[in-house]
Amino acid sequence: MDPVACLLSYGLVCSPPAAAEPVAEVAQTPAPTPKTATDVLVRVQRYHDALSDLTARFRQVYASPVYGTRAESRGTLYLKRPGKMIWDYEKDEEPDFYADGKTLWVVERDTRQVVKKDVAGSDFAGAVEFLFGGAKLLDAFYVRFASPTLEKRYGMAGHRVVELKPKKPNPHYKRLLLVVEPATGRVDAFVVRNADDSINHFVLSDMKPNTGLSAARFRFRPPRGYDVVEE
Repeated sequence: MDPVACLLSYGLVCSPPAAAEPVAEVAQTPAPTPKTATDVLVRVQRYHDALSDLTARFRQVYASPVYGTRAESRGTLYLKRPGKMIWDYEKDEEPDFYADGKTLWVVERDTRQVVKKDVAGSDFAGAVEFLFGGAKLLDAFYVRFASPTLEKRYGMAGHRVVELKPKKPNPHYKRLLLVVEPATGRVDAFVVRNADDSINHFVLSDMKPNTGLSAARFRFRPPRGYDVVEE
């Protein structure tokens, strides 16, 4: 066939192309299912080490066995490595939390004051340290799969629940539970058992990783008219 005639006829008079050699399909090997709690925690480490920032909605349920109370809150979490976070609660009467890597600011709107704390000594920041990656979780915690009772209470379909106990006694909390999507290591919920046996249960949703959050968002300035109290 004349290549010029083929071109001018828009391919209508071209000879049919030779049959292509069959292409062998490349088998996609799925990530093996983690068999141990240590394997799950390694994936959590890998996932959060790959995060530069994260935005997510959260639902928090706080339960106190001492007072028999239960409270539910909602809001938005902003996270940026290294060590920056904002917990922005929806209700004005609930405190908001800001961390800039060194200092934790707790904005108490009902008392119109800001409590300033060192991040290293903060129970709130310490309990969510796993979200930031970097620090080796296996160095800091003993890990095991949660009991069937805890799995039933806090688990989610297609997830594994691992229980973390600090290797060094922590004055603020006793245990952490991470509800992990095992194929990726993403933590979709977590539970903090505090020193007084109260429970903070957080469920994350609508997560948006690595969107390029600006560091300027995390520069905290106390609201006008608020007193700053250092602890």
